[in-house]
Amino acid sequence: MNVLLVEDEERIAAFMAKGLRRGSHHVEVIGEGLPAVGALAEPDCQHDVVVLDLGLPDIDGLEVLRRIRAYGSAVPAIIVTARSGVADQLRASELGVSDYLVKPFPLTLLLASLARLTETPSP
Repeated sequence: MNVLLVEDEERIAAFMAKGLRRGSHHVEVIGEGLPAVGALAEPDCQHDVVVLDLGLPDIDGLEVLRRIRAYGSAVPAIIVTARSGVADQLRASELGVSDYLVKPFPLTLLLASLARLTETPSP
């Protein structure tokens, strides 16, 4: 799976990217929201999923989602954030996120969330 990891804290991004790569995922890391919007809005976008922090230095992660949805992108999104508030979770849900993980979380939860995205629904 081609994963776009949008995380501004280098240590956290490196840890998650390493774990995702061990899980056989191809990972691109971007540390800001605007470049992520650009990458995800490309007509030939090759990312299968975006793993997105909400607290980014330039624009909020929820704004990244709003903008890519406005461009017509339906790429699945998994939120990884320190924000545990219900309001953020509801806003993320309205934007169609696949999962909402509150930091700190075990990497196995992120890998399980990605695995659910590749499962085929039962008939």
